[in-house]
Amino acid sequence: MIIAGLAKRIPYHEHTVYIGVDAGAYTCMQHKIPMECAIGDFDSIDSIKKQELASYTQLICLPKHKDQTDSEAAIHFALERGYEEIILFGGLGGRVDHMLANLYLMMYRDVNLTLMDENNKLYIRGKGTYEITNNYKYLSFLALEKSVITLFNVAYPLTKKEVLKSDIYTISNEIIGDVAYLEIHEGSFLIIQSNDADG
Repeated sequence: MIIAGLAKRIPYHEHTVYIGVDAGAYTCMQHKIPMECAIGDFDSIDSIKKQELASYTQLICLPKHKDQTDSEAAIHFALERGYEEIILFGGLGGRVDHMLANLYLMMYRDVNLTLMDENNKLYIRGKGTYEITNNYKYLSFLALEKSVITLFNVAYPLTKKEVLKSDIYTISNEIIGDVAYLEIHEGSFLIIQSNDADG
């Protein structure tokens, strides 16, 4: 789990490896979460906090002028260590350019990446069958290409429905019961599970 700067309440799982990114690493330290390392140019924390962080975990300091974001560098670090499933937590909201860059990392890189924050979980799925657990209030789908989907155990079921990249009627569905059942017959989708910001 890569912790970015917008993280506030960080979920801790004992068998998860944590990597802090810039100010997100400082938040990890405040929550007493052990990290494999902290990565970034650390332009969002002052020198005193940086020293505190250096005494807590290994720092990998990046130059301010570079051809990748701090989050992308952290993802490369995780891939080089052999981690196959990566969660970027705290990279949604805030500056729109940063948020879209993180979406692009998920959409246009060959990596099994999930974006999460306190109220949202975003991931991509292609052709196949899936079960989606009812952990969030809303369930939304946005086609990344011309796609065909079947979806049931939800308020608005679909059966072999063609969905285009321009379609947005597939947002704000809700799971009925414990699990929704999804089959993507063709194409791929950005899947968003979300709660209202007030919980």
